[in-house]
Amino acid sequence: MKASFIFLLLATPFLTSAGGPWLTKKGSGFLQLQTTLPVGSFNGLFLENNNELELNRSILDFTYQVYLEYGLTDKLNVISSLPFKQISTGNIETQTINPTILPKGNLSGIGNYSLALKYRLSDKNLKAAISIQANLKTISKNIDAGLSTGYDANAIGPYLSIGKSFSTKLYSYIETGIIFYSNNFSHILNIHYELGYQLKPSLWAVITFDMRESIKNGTYRNENLRQTGFYTNNQEFVSPGLKMNYELKNEVGLSVATYAGLSGNYVGKIGMFSLGIYKKW
Repeated sequence: MKASFIFLLLATPFLTSAGGPWLTKKGSGFLQLQTTLPVGSFNGLFLENNNELELNRSILDFTYQVYLEYGLTDKLNVISSLPFKQISTGNIETQTINPTILPKGNLSGIGNYSLALKYRLSDKNLKAAISIQANLKTISKNIDAGLSTGYDANAIGPYLSIGKSFSTKLYSYIETGIIFYSNNFSHILNIHYELGYQLKPSLWAVITFDMRESIKNGTYRNENLRQTGFYTNNQEFVSPGLKMNYELKNEVGLSVATYAGLSGNYVGKIGMFSLGIYKKW
């Protein structure tokens, strides 16, 4: 299997008191501001079966995101995520690959807004929680240029999270869910795994594994979006990673991460870095 190494400085909500089967207590919350930027433009996509697709134009993709998790009760949390995208296509490469040349363009707008409810099933030795997540079609698009700030579909699906704290310094959990899309997009299976260890009182190291797998039951197909890779149908990836989380004073923190992309389908051949800050209360 061909491996592509992707480096990210990524701020994500991977805390032992939040995420997975661990819920935020009533009246408490977690707010994160994050920006994700590419190391440069890219002109290729990874396809399934270790294939690659060279693009006619270079691509830039910037994401800014607000993430909020709040405890409605000790057993019920509400989670909200709002991304804002700035995307563009650049000049034509020296040798065009696809005979259909899309116009150069740029687009800014909100991506797919997400809203979820998470309910604690068990707070005993083995933690468990279920959630229901909805992704809304709050996007902007310029299909003539192959640009879209999110999936042109609404989606909803359940998640199950099971985990355990082996000590005050070691935890692990796995979360899996299936997302059902409208507009003839294929449904998606998501799997996320974490193993976290506290190196110092304010520093956590976390090994992760993420997989997005398309069920390939949808007929949606847009050739312009397949030229750019912007939220086309059947996007997939397999990605292990290493994350670091450092907490400052007053429950303010920062996070960094590195990832290796083992495989993918219609995802960009580019490294990314993210800068973020979070606040707990």
